[in-house]
Amino acid sequence: MMIPTLLLAACTATNVEGFAYSPLSLRPIVAGGPEATSTSIHMGKRKPSMKERRRQRAKKLPSATVDRGILNELPSVDTWEKTDASVGSKRESIPTSEVAEEDNAAITDEETSIDEETEETFAKASSLVQAQRKSVGCLTHVRKRVEESFPINEAAKGLAEKGYFVYDGFLSKAVDADSENEDAVFGDEMVSEMLSESSSMLSNDKMQRDITRIADGEFVAQIVGGENYVLCPRITEYVVSITRHLPPLLNKEYDVIGAGDLPKLDSAASMGSLRLYDRKTKLGTLSFLANPEDAASDDSVSERPFGVVCGDSDGTENDSRRLTAILYLSSKEWDSSNGGGLTMETDGQKVEAIRDRIVLLRSDVCSHRHEPWLGSDDSGLDQASCAIVHFIQ
Repeated sequence: MMIPTLLLAACTATNVEGFAYSPLSLRPIVAGGPEATSTSIHMGKRKPSMKERRRQRAKKLPSATVDRGILNELPSVDTWEKTDASVGSKRESIPTSEVAEEDNAAITDEETSIDEETEETFAKASSLVQAQRKSVGCLTHVRKRVEESFPINEAAKGLAEKGYFVYDGFLSKAVDADSENEDAVFGDEMVSEMLSESSSMLSNDKMQRDITRIADGEFVAQIVGGENYVLCPRITEYVVSITRHLPPLLNKEYDVIGAGDLPKLDSAASMGSLRLYDRKTKLGTLSFLANPEDAASDDSVSERPFGVVCGDSDGTENDSRRLTAILYLSSKEWDSSNGGGLTMETDGQKVEAIRDRIVLLRSDVCSHRHEPWLGSDDSGLDQASCAIVHFIQ
């Protein structure tokens, strides 16, 4: 047959895109010919690969010129050099095991310090709460003693008739014999704390020497509260509470017994003070002022005169004090041989400085005399004190 030979020759001489079939013949389709359409092409032109497309695109773009100077400044890829950071701070070196241990130790110390501060804070808070409870307890105890156990009727009558009244165990007396006497124990501890506070004030130079009785070894201090509360909290609480609760009861009882001439007392203000006796100071002073053989003798103390708290009649007119309460703070072993106390001029009554004894006397009319303290060299008998409250009208 001649047809295959002719087809082969045609394909060799011409760029044949494909073949067209017809019922009578088979003929080649030449590229670019009139019959090279999408409907007539059996095998289309091959699409270029992605690599070929990139090559063609690169040929169309202008070539870029690279400055070799910049490249020459860069180190070789196989060369390691120590360089600084171009932006920001320098990179920190990776810590060694020793540095890590030091950091861990520092963190542990910081955590320990925080724990100690926390414990200290809790301890201070707990101490503050305990102090507040103690303060409230003391204020309440004095109030209960004034309102529940103190014989207010007898006190009012004694002041009206004699000008004074004496009562023992004001803070520590057992009221109910059938009870556990918890209040009595609390009151006795309070008296001991008040005595300790007065001694501490003397040791810390918070008291002044009574120069009117310079040879008697006595010191005085005002009880003013406020910033000085920490010096004597129990004494301050005693002064505050008795000032608040005793005057209203006395004023009411004055009306009941018909003692209209007695002045009404103010329950919002008073004058508090503290007087302390120190035997060592007294003996030291006597060694300078008296003969050597009389320095250790208690007989060298001069006798004191009688008088009232407000002084003479002129002083009474200018003085608002009308009732004085003296609470004695001393050792349980203190007795009449250790001195102290009062002597009343009207009836000669001697009032010893017994522990927790309270004496009420009219400041403007009751003439009395403070007896000198003596004490002894025995433990607990070298110091004694008394808390004094002046109620005003």
